[in-house]
Amino acid sequence: MGKPLISDAAMRSMYTTMQQLRLTKRDRAATEGLSRADRAAMIAQPEALHAALLSQMHRRDTLLTEGEDPLAKAALAAYFPIEVSSLHSIVCPGRGEECAAVAAGMALQHAETARTTGVRAVTVALLRGYPALDGVLSLIAQNDLPLIVVVRSEPLSRADAQRRALGTKVPILPVDDADAVAVCRVVQEAMLRARNGWGGAIIQATRLDGAPDALAGMEQRLRVRGLLPQNDISST
Repeated sequence: MGKPLISDAAMRSMYTTMQQLRLTKRDRAATEGLSRADRAAMIAQPEALHAALLSQMHRRDTLLTEGEDPLAKAALAAYFPIEVSSLHSIVCPGRGEECAAVAAGMALQHAETARTTGVRAVTVALLRGYPALDGVLSLIAQNDLPLIVVVRSEPLSRADAQRRALGTKVPILPVDDADAVAVCRVVQEAMLRARNGWGGAIIQATRLDGAPDALAGMEQRLRVRGLLPQNDISST
């Protein structure tokens, strides 16, 4: 499967959303209620993952987050400013494995609906870590569930990555979580599978050592396309 195309308009939209997410990180009101540890984790999270993920979702889809996620909420508001036409979003109070199971149940319902109406909705579970997903992976594989589980982890060793990949028929798609274009392409691939009834996928968002600042990296990509003046620097 070749690299999906990303239009200039989509690039600009992701960049604008990433700028808004950077401001959200600095907004105390937006992070009110988070523990100190959760707030620190949110601030450390690159804006690219949320901006690219939400850019590929439709209003008939469902986004489930593990706990409160201010960046997901801000990205949702950016792409779906009219609440009545927004996609369905759910905050799961459980742990990652439990939230993935809840999302699998919702995806089963979506799959049943698709069989009778032909309308394919995708469920996306945005988790904080990389929990054990054996049961969920089995459900995805057995039922071709329209479920995308986004997990976050440090880079795996080659042996660990091969072990996980060989243990399931569900595609595991690793991606640099600070690269919005890379995330967008991986999400497009996973969405293509889900919307065509080919089953779900795991997106493994990984923090790479030495990766550039997410917003600065996006600005550089826009400059290469001629979409941003060379002297326009706003990532600080």
